[in-house]
Amino acid sequence: MTFTEFMSEWSALVAIVIILAAAVVLRVLLKVASKRIVRTIVSGVQRVKKDERLDELMLEQRLTQRTRTIASVLDNFATWAIAITALVMILSELGINVGALIAVSTVLGAAIGFGAQSLVKDILSGIFIVFEDQYGVGDWVEIGDVSGEVERVGLRVTEVRDIHGTLWFVRNGEIVQVGNASQEWAAALLDFPFAYDNDVDQVQDIIQTTADEMRKSKEWSRDMIADADMWGMQHISGEQFVIRVSIRTLPNRQWAVSRELRKRCKQAFDKQNIGLLRASKINLAK
Repeated sequence: MTFTEFMSEWSALVAIVIILAAAVVLRVLLKVASKRIVRTIVSGVQRVKKDERLDELMLEQRLTQRTRTIASVLDNFATWAIAITALVMILSELGINVGALIAVSTVLGAAIGFGAQSLVKDILSGIFIVFEDQYGVGDWVEIGDVSGEVERVGLRVTEVRDIHGTLWFVRNGEIVQVGNASQEWAAALLDFPFAYDNDVDQVQDIIQTTADEMRKSKEWSRDMIADADMWGMQHISGEQFVIRVSIRTLPNRQWAVSRELRKRCKQAFDKQNIGLLRASKINLAK
């Protein structure tokens, strides 16, 4: 049998083999390319540098999670695109009317897409959440009425564990705005109310000295990434005045730093016989 006769008799089979081989090779090449692209994207969006003393382990976990999620999305998209294209080409080689199948699949796809609009919206929102690094596993976030630690970021839902231990499942497509208290740095904000007749400069010096000593300590030097910023008098009335201080900390460490500084300031005030007053219901938000 000559080569021409062989190709004439088995042309369809040869074409199918070539299509399958090309699909496999293209899939492998795209998988390698997607890994490199994802690695470049993730490294390019790092907003926190090592000189800002961010926990390197936390950064590595965050980047690993983002890389895996983005790579999974790209791989799945490439796999389905190549598989569908190869299938259509193979059916065409077998003499099947591909046009009719495409018309039917288009109608079915439109019907399914119309009925699953919320699902598509959730998945697209999840993709943008991961690509834009809005939040990740371990972050403390506020999403609508839900406040807690992110335990999992999926393409359809985000799982958040609140302080009571309740696990909330939030659909990504329903997230309009999100507050992230764990990116780059956080702030410990404290208000100290004093009786009106106390000396303002004295109490501010006590707070500043206590905060400086705390930052120099071995236990808290890593969590406090800047000196305490004395904002000064936040409120004054005929009975009391309120002093506000802010401390920049590592992500998720602002609450621990606040509690420790309150305890140390209380001890320092006791030594100077300075008493704190219960803050009245005043607006201290700004």
